[in-house]
Amino acid sequence: MAEEKHGHKSKTASVLLAVFLSFWTWLYTYKKDTWKFWVGLGIVVLTVILRIARPDRGWLFLALGIWVWAIIDVSIKKDEWYHSY
Repeated sequence: MAEEKHGHKSKTASVLLAVFLSFWTWLYTYKKDTWKFWVGLGIVVLTVILRIARPDRGWLFLALGIWVWAIIDVSIKKDEWYHSY
């Protein structure tokens, strides 16, 4: 069976995706970050539902937390991690 080749991922692209698109950055490295993407999506959907159900509460901290988590997560990984595909 032939070894499957994958293109290298860029840490810079991943950080920019995190800054501008929050948890969607984990789609860029989906093969390794599947669970993070689904957790992020679930929390953002939950935030939307809570904002609709109880708009008087400050639920946006949940979505803000996912955004910060995504930026920190991709920023602290070494460049080699993105080349391990």
